[in-house]
Amino acid sequence: MTVTAAPNSPFATLQPGAVQELSESAGQSRAWHQWSAAEIDALTLAYAARRPLLVRGEPGTGKTQLARAAADALGWRLHAETIHPRFEPPELLARFDAVRRLADAQAAAHAGAAAEEKLKDLKRYWRPGVLWKAYGWESAQDFLADGERGVDPAAPAGHVVLIDEIDKADSDLPNSLLEVLAQRSFRVEPLAQPIGGPNAQPPLIVITTNEERELPAAFLRRCIVLTQQPDPGMSYRDWLVRRGAAHFAELPTAIPPRTELIAAVILEQAAEQLVSDRQQVSNLNLPPPGLAEYLDLLYALHELFPGQTGAQQQWLGRLSAYGYLKQGVVAGQTGVSQTRAPIDGLAEPPAENG
Repeated sequence: MTVTAAPNSPFATLQPGAVQELSESAGQSRAWHQWSAAEIDALTLAYAARRPLLVRGEPGTGKTQLARAAADALGWRLHAETIHPRFEPPELLARFDAVRRLADAQAAAHAGAAAEEKLKDLKRYWRPGVLWKAYGWESAQDFLADGERGVDPAAPAGHVVLIDEIDKADSDLPNSLLEVLAQRSFRVEPLAQPIGGPNAQPPLIVITTNEERELPAAFLRRCIVLTQQPDPGMSYRDWLVRRGAAHFAELPTAIPPRTELIAAVILEQAAEQLVSDRQQVSNLNLPPPGLAEYLDLLYALHELFPGQTGAQQQWLGRLSAYGYLKQGVVAGQTGVSQTRAPIDGLAEPPAENG
């Protein structure tokens, strides 16, 4: 029997199918991530090759959460930036607060020397971007906003940078990253010395895309690419149930242990309805529901009826149309319209568990 050698990688101890708890932190609620073999392998390659990991896949497949899980597994600090259509490439390095500078300049016109001195203090106006924090943590400390100064200033073991939804920006953004990724150093106006350099520990960079815009070929060549998709070894229905179980089933290994949040019958029926709706919607060439819609429905059922399996089952039949059929009303297609009657077999509440 062939024994696979263990790579010299911090991800080598992760096991496919294992569920990792992600602790609550500032701006992030407690969550759970279920590792796949593809995620572990892609992160292993990105880490060893020192290349960014570009993660593709439909919404809800855990693209964004993967960066958080990787940072947690490594014990590194996570820096996240969500891209929007008006995002400017230099903002990944640093931001200049022009509004505050203008307000200070207007105040200085009617004040004394003290107000003039404020205008010379660059630390009032420049804010580090995610790449500055990752490549130059120590130099970034003096420029952090007041709300960030509570973060432990001690240098972490490493950094994970999440650039979320890069396809929201035009090609200038990925193209501007090429030089930084190649040189692993850059300059920002407030500092005389460059940030990073050949001896600096590179961060692990995770970039996500929803494929709304095609990315430049030169950029793709410099990335390790992971496509998040259902496990090919199981049906889509079973894959949904497995992912739902990672979020809602009993988890005795968690600290403290997690009790069952949603019964298996609810996970299965919600998955079966989504598979049915997905097939019918796809046949009409409309955007199909997926894992994101499945998890949203489960979270809602747990929030509305915690521990009440019968009520959850009844309301699954009433609410699924609004979570799964986002195209609204389709003429002549009652089965895939939000006007459909409650799902057969789920309209009446079954007897409660216990």
